[in-house]
Amino acid sequence: MERISVGNFSAKTNIPYRAGRISVERALRQTFDEKPSLCLAFFSERYSSPDLVEGITLRVNADIVAGCSTSGEIPAGYERESVNAFIIASDYMRFGIAVESNEILSSGSEEIYRKFYERAVFDLQNKMLLQESKMVVPDKREDIIPDYGMIFLPGTDIETHPRADEVVRNLRKHMGNLPLIGGTCGDDFKYEKGYVIYKDEFLEDHTLLILCRSDLKFSMAQTHGYSIREEFKATQTRKHNLEMLNNKSASETYFGALNIPVVEISDLRDEICAVNPLAINDDNTDNIQILFPMARGRGASDLVMSQTIPEGKKVYLMEADVEQSKSASLESFKAAFASSTIKDPRLGLMFSCVGRSTYYFGRAHEEIDEIRKRFKYTDIGGAYLYGTICGENNYISEGTTSTLLIGNDLQDRAIKDE
Repeated sequence: MERISVGNFSAKTNIPYRAGRISVERALRQTFDEKPSLCLAFFSERYSSPDLVEGITLRVNADIVAGCSTSGEIPAGYERESVNAFIIASDYMRFGIAVESNEILSSGSEEIYRKFYERAVFDLQNKMLLQESKMVVPDKREDIIPDYGMIFLPGTDIETHPRADEVVRNLRKHMGNLPLIGGTCGDDFKYEKGYVIYKDEFLEDHTLLILCRSDLKFSMAQTHGYSIREEFKATQTRKHNLEMLNNKSASETYFGALNIPVVEISDLRDEICAVNPLAINDDNTDNIQILFPMARGRGASDLVMSQTIPEGKKVYLMEADVEQSKSASLESFKAAFASSTIKDPRLGLMFSCVGRSTYYFGRAHEEIDEIRKRFKYTDIGGAYLYGTICGENNYISEGTTSTLLIGNDLQDRAIKDE
């Protein structure tokens, strides 16, 4: 019995409205379901227009639409400058969606973050209670809680606040260790701003949160292909500026450890950082999270990072194993499958750092081909972002691939008669 079906189509035209409409129409034809559970839209920055949303919502209920700008879309391979509609249709899954301005989130107010999370939960609860499904629905509204979430966060612009890790940590005060998948919005390598789609709205500089209640089995995994080369201590930091490592200039220490002259790191991410990034241990999970230095500091002695670095924390200089890095996406799929009891994987949402497709020998197409050979009956979708999040981590790890695998198998809940 088919408990989940997926539609996945990528469109390229010169008109945002038409690209949105075509991608959704073609994806809907694949699901054979006119009332899907969620429509994810991943799109190139060139389509950043409210007209895109108008084209999408022409064919699908705006209440289930969500998405973000990317630096590459994944329909069944790697696309650039396209609009990809990824439609999930299932009577066993419901999704709650909420959005908040990054400017408002930058206040760090606990009340703002609480209300942001509660809006997504309320939307999920309404869909569980008001939409016909075959799901187990608790008797009390407050007992309808999500199983996992997707989040699309502020990008890596050094002038942008809050930082992505700050948003996640503030949300965790209210959502606990809810597993998350997603990452930071892309904008075709401009490293300036990101866009999100929230139902029938097209928004700039917002954070998008999607919460899922699923009676179907799911699992997540994240891989990268880096190993620790050297260990330092962050002895002086200023938010996302790493000023001193081991009581010496962070910039000089970093380049000195690589035995190369101190150079300027461009916003386009120098190859040096892709091969030898820095990393920090996530206290929430004890996982190593990869952080690419973005630029030299204004004083030319510090390094600018995409996320905040706590003073006193261990900072690791990493080294890429090229072969492992090249196969990170395949390994993340395999790890998600191996760590679960899913027997029949039907959907694989993959979020990968765009730096991987740039620096690891243009591997994007080959990666998807390898995955499809091993997971022949799994529909694959997703996007290339600036960094990805997976599971209970707080940091947005760069140079990684994060995968959400959803099976056709039911979870061990008391299931209603079919």
